Amino acid sequence: MSFRLTIALVSCLSMSACATVDLDAMAAANNTSKAKFVDANVVQRAAAKLYAAFTNKGFVAKTSQKRVQSAAHILLKGLEDQEIKTSEIGYASTAVDPLTVLTDIRTASHHVEQTTKAAEVYLAIAPAGKSVREELDSLEEVLLASRAVETVFEEALMNTGGSLTSLEFTSYNMHVGELKNVTNAFGDRVRESTSTRLAALN
Repeated sequence: MSFRLTIALVSCLSMSACATVDLDAMAAANNTSKAKFVDANVVQRAAAKLYAAFTNKGFVAKTSQKRVQSAAHILLKGLEDQEIKTSEIGYASTAVDPLTVLTDIRTASHHVEQTTKAAEVYLAIAPAGKSVREELDSLEEVLLASRAVETVFEEALMNTGGSLTSLEFTSYNMHVGELKNVTNAFGDRVRESTSTRLAALN
């Protein structure tokens, strides 16, 4: 084998080895990115954004975190049976234009949808042993707010002559239902985790 051919062969092998190392490094980087995404609290951030938008717009009254958390614990799998009080919320009584109400409903619907999507993705890729108790608390809080706003929007539409069968209102109701479903899924995960820990102790 000629000297030049030997050099060329060595160079090719070196490049192949570098490519293998690069691919391994890329795979490791992807796994690290995924792990960081799971660890990043995207659910709580989305929930906080939703709650801030609802309070800033006046859809829900600003109240203490402790009170919201206390009220939220009634939600899981039993929200339909609970009466949602909206006496502190002035949006419905001050709304005068149905078009503005429909615009606000679209805005609220977007926030609910984004929170639901973040929760669905998080739950799908979070490791089985990872606690989702804090995420569940956040979801319960915004679900409570979202259901209260459902009633507020209904009253606002009736007060302004708007239609309760409008696409915006029915779409909002649908998104709130999806948020409830994913909240229940988080609740199921928390209960399963608790049961597993208790079984391990016995």
